[in-house]
Amino acid sequence: MYDVLSAVEITQSVWVSFPSVIYTLRLDRKPLYYIVNLIIPCCLLSLIALATFLLQPSSSDRLGIGRYTFIVTDI
Repeated sequence: MYDVLSAVEITQSVWVSFPSVIYTLRLDRKPLYYIVNLIIPCCLLSLIALATFLLQPSSSDRLGIGRYTFIVTDI
């Protein structure tokens, strides 16, 4: 999800009475993670929901697909 670009460790014990260590991390986000796990599933579920309007109104599959989309979005 993240790449560590650089890491710096600074040890300071001059001005304080106890030793301390400060870590500085520079992170870079991976955009492919969000595209695969958030954007693509949302787009596919939207397409499935729109596909129900292409079916005949008397079709029982229309109701089944609607229920399926509702259940999947809740999970």
